Amino acid sequence: MVVSSSKRGLTATDRLMAGYLVLNTAVVLSRADTVSSWPFLLAANLLAAVLIALLARLRQPRGLTRMLAGAYPVVLSLGYYAQLGILNTDVGSVRDALVQPWELALFGSQVSVTWHETMPSLALSWLLHVVYISYYWVVPFAALWLFFRADDVAFRRGGFIIALGFFTCYAIYLFFPVAGPRYIYGDATGPIAEVLPARLIFTLMQDGSSWGTAFPSSHVVACWMAVWSLWKPDRRVALILSPFALLLPPATVFGQFHYAVDAIAGVSLAVLLALVADPLRRALERGS
Repeated sequence: MVVSSSKRGLTATDRLMAGYLVLNTAVVLSRADTVSSWPFLLAANLLAAVLIALLARLRQPRGLTRMLAGAYPVVLSLGYYAQLGILNTDVGSVRDALVQPWELALFGSQVSVTWHETMPSLALSWLLHVVYISYYWVVPFAALWLFFRADDVAFRRGGFIIALGFFTCYAIYLFFPVAGPRYIYGDATGPIAEVLPARLIFTLMQDGSSWGTAFPSSHVVACWMAVWSLWKPDRRVALILSPFALLLPPATVFGQFHYAVDAIAGVSLAVLLALVADPLRRALERGS
């Protein structure tokens, strides 16, 4: 049997990630006078660039290396989400005062605060908080399903689609940070906040939420993109996950995690990215 010695080369996902690294590095350098940890942030970017370069030199990645080569942006998204919190906290400027009037103009009130107060349904709270938690497993589940059950083309396509969702949001947060209602008004209170899934979320978010990452909701964008990544290779699984994606926008608002306009912007951005994902991926692949 003849084994090809050709290298993997740079993929569309690699180029997407490299573009974000360039943008991120420029922002970090521009804020070096206010962000004390900027050398560590640049070091992280350098390590990510080294990872991309090493992956490009792989020959026929298999097993765990194939998983890493196709889905590493999903792993890196955790670190870059935390990094945004550092950047935005040190700078200290958010755009909530701009976003809140949009909320009032569209709905007549701050829906993230008033909805659960006017509709304190424990059953609804259970449902929507369980849906909110689903974000934390739907995205990795989609990547793992594609890895184990789809071919390599579908797996690499899915990794690109999910990465596009995450890092488009992150690019927006770099220039338009919005803290969100729980930072401005505090956590939701009352009976709806006492149900088990709500208390679990508040515990998870106590130290796991990043300042300035509310608009648009990356939870909504990433979850919708994860479902979209499954739509072509396995529509049955995508349909099973679709109710979680469809209910996630109201779930982010009911629990006072996002403004309603954050959720609307998340849905709008996800639809736009789903439309351009495949053409963009093909354009970036042609550069190989």
